[in-house]
Amino acid sequence: MTLVRLQQTLALIALSFACVAVYAAESRTPTQDGILYGTADGQPLTMDYYAPKGTGVHPIAIIIHGGGYHGGDSKSGSEAYVADFLAPAGYAVFSVNYRVAPKYPYPYMVYDVERAVRYIRYHARDWSADPGKIALVGGSAGGYLSNMVGLLNASGDPHAADPVDRVSAKAQAVVSLYAQSSFEFVPLNGDVHRFLDPFIALKGEKEAIREASPITYVSKDDPPFLEILGTDDEYIPMSEATNLQAALHAVKVRCDIIAIPGGKHGTGGWNKLPGVPDWERQMTEWLNARLNHSGPIGEGIRPRVTASTP
Repeated sequence: MTLVRLQQTLALIALSFACVAVYAAESRTPTQDGILYGTADGQPLTMDYYAPKGTGVHPIAIIIHGGGYHGGDSKSGSEAYVADFLAPAGYAVFSVNYRVAPKYPYPYMVYDVERAVRYIRYHARDWSADPGKIALVGGSAGGYLSNMVGLLNASGDPHAADPVDRVSAKAQAVVSLYAQSSFEFVPLNGDVHRFLDPFIALKGEKEAIREASPITYVSKDDPPFLEILGTDDEYIPMSEATNLQAALHAVKVRCDIIAIPGGKHGTGGWNKLPGVPDWERQMTEWLNARLNHSGPIGEGIRPRVTASTP
């Protein structure tokens, strides 16, 4: 074997170990896996549960994964990472799966997330959790769903045969990471077309975009919002957060923004950015304040990686 070939082989081995290390860092084992929270169109709807540290009754965080409206799952690293630091801070954390486009376009995944909120609220005491303290935490497509479900404030159906469906889907706080608040000001890409095209065909583009945009449903009864996104996001401009903030402030509802300077779409590389804000701690403190909770903060947060000096 030539020296060059040996170097190439060693480089490939090193890369393989690096990939394994990255996967290991992103893999996480739920306390309970694949909990059935409903069935829709014959398809089981499942979620994972991460038990909180500490005793007493715990606030609830519901993670909603991203994936361009057509992919991802409850263990998707960029969003499920939130479980790593919220469960140690005393939150009962649930990460939900939902039906995806193109087979299940808008509004089916909205219905699924609302069902998850109802189910978790109905059964909250089974996990020593507080049904009156529910936060939605989503990223990308899941951030859109957090915005949407958080602003719809869906009440329960008192006449529903299933007692779960009689329960409210209203959240007490919403955290959205790199999420759209409207489809009006961002060009519709392929992912969004898969999600919205059947609804556009039914309603016409203008009305479909209005009905499918979370910002349409802003009201004075909304829960407080926290929007987190990078300034260099490839898909979601900062205006998606500032527009929602302005609309919520206009009706006297709290909405805060944490900007990640230089941050791209997804949390994966944020800990390697120079001077990155301690957004995980800030987010947990924000949730604690909104949900009247206290607990240790810090465990599970990714260490910051600073560039080595030459």
